[in-house]
Amino acid sequence: MRDIIDLIESNKPGVTDLDIHLTEEKLGVTFPTQYKELFKLSNHAQVGEWILFSIKDPTNRKKTWDDIVRQNIELRDEDIPAELIFIGEDGTGDKLCFRHVSGEYDNKIFIWYHETGRFEEIASSLREFVISYSEEVEEDE
Repeated sequence: MRDIIDLIESNKPGVTDLDIHLTEEKLGVTFPTQYKELFKLSNHAQVGEWILFSIKDPTNRKKTWDDIVRQNIELRDEDIPAELIFIGEDGTGDKLCFRHVSGEYDNKIFIWYHETGRFEEIASSLREFVISYSEEVEEDE
């Protein structure tokens, strides 16, 4: 993920392996490798209008209070499919997600649409999502 970090907006430093592991334990998940690699480089990254939920950072609790655990446990609506874990949002209510398949979360990125409750795959990996989104922005300029 180091090769695409310049395509991501963030001024927050990454978190440790321990922070990631504690988050996985709280959520009962194992994150895909690319996700872990990104969060070691940058916590609370932004890709265009998509803001990735932070991982709780014990050295900066005030700025990471609305973290991925809170989003998936405290704020989670009952109507959301259990196989999804939210990793980010775009400010409209739509969420960026991983999907639980065969005992783990795979690399594919999905959007869950809050108005319909449906979700669809938009990228085969976090890396592909970041690259394709930055290419869209370049085309719009």
